Amino acid sequence: MTAALAALLSGCAVGGYQPVASNQPIERQALAPEHRIFYDALEDQGRWTLIEPWGWVFKPDVNPVAWSPYQDGFWVPSDVYGWVWISNEPFGWAVYHYGQWAWDEFQGWVWIPGLEWGPGWVSWEMAASYVGWAPLMPSGVNAANIPGGPWRWAPTATLGTPALRERVVTSAQLGATAREARPVQNFATADGVTFNRGPAFEVVERVAGPLAKVRVDAVDPLAGVRERRGAAAAGDEELHRARVEATRRAAEEAARRAAAILSGGAPIAGAVRVVRPGFAPRPEEQAPGARGAGRRGAPASKSAAADSAARPR
Repeated sequence: MTAALAALLSGCAVGGYQPVASNQPIERQALAPEHRIFYDALEDQGRWTLIEPWGWVFKPDVNPVAWSPYQDGFWVPSDVYGWVWISNEPFGWAVYHYGQWAWDEFQGWVWIPGLEWGPGWVSWEMAASYVGWAPLMPSGVNAANIPGGPWRWAPTATLGTPALRERVVTSAQLGATAREARPVQNFATADGVTFNRGPAFEVVERVAGPLAKVRVDAVDPLAGVRERRGAAAAGDEELHRARVEATRRAAEEAARRAAAILSGGAPIAGAVRVVRPGFAPRPEEQAPGARGAGRRGAPASKSAAADSAARPR
């Protein structure tokens, strides 16, 4: 055996291979590569924790007693997507339009990342003069264990106005009316994704008057980065940092605009901005007739979740 061959074999021996150490947090390493934009963009707004069987999930920095998903914000009517949730929370661009929420008895509300954009991943119901919504959750989550329950209700007449936030109540506060609720199954498909559009506009207009529809403008914070860097490799660390910073800036601006509307300092204009990074298809304004083919059940990954959120109250 030559000295060169001996050296080669010794380098291949057990214990001879030394993996390159990574200085990345373990939770970031464990996330699917396409989900790491969420980790980096939300890093300062909460923490990631491992909960089986969901994997690594995000827990926002909020009041664990008073806070609930889809509570601090309002719904706006869109011809393409139905009711779209608008939030003034800096993490709202991600956690209300991608993935789904779950309840853990130790961690409380946590968000499971996903890549399909939707106007708001919720179940809808109507009861007398109230409309209700609840986060779509994975099967196996016991809604009865959630303090205050997963459902939030508001007078139907406030749907589509910032005043909704001040009128939101829980199922317990709504009382017997909540137990008489009936599900709203108004499904449509856009961009290859099926979602529940929520209450029909004509139903809401009977009590609220004519609704001023808004246009959903998707802001892709990565577009400018791609143009500046040209054909840079997707794994380029400098490109990734630029993507993260662009996403954070766009999210902060969207949250500021929503906060101005909620405070009464700005009207709901003819368009609303949603932050939608270019890792997923962007929304396309479809002709009303094109939506007919999308009237089917919710995606299989979310259909069981809708049932789990619906009962008990």
